[in-house]
Amino acid sequence: MSATTSTTSDDVAARERRRATEHSLGTVSGHVKDQWSVRALIDDVDVEEAWQEAKPIHYPSAKRGAVARYHRRTDTVLLARQGGLVTCIKLMDRPWSERIYVRNQVTEQ
Repeated sequence: MSATTSTTSDDVAARERRRATEHSLGTVSGHVKDQWSVRALIDDVDVEEAWQEAKPIHYPSAKRGAVARYHRRTDTVLLARQGGLVTCIKLMDRPWSERIYVRNQVTEQ
């Protein structure tokens, strides 16, 4: 990978983390409410609390302008778009390389 490509990737990741930091949550979709208890590893935090506690990340699999945050205690990636939380993803269900990429972002910050 060239230095230019690496710098461009770093810029994109930083921009996406910034967008996730600035994203305020208004609504939670029915899908997320239905799946939260199945996908979260613990039950002492609700999805809105998890969003507030979660660290902003760059999540390349996010589509259609969604922003992402990683919640360590539940090991989930939360995706929001246009003020609403649209899905939660159990990180252990994702490929190894994706898990490492997400976790490295929150341990290096």
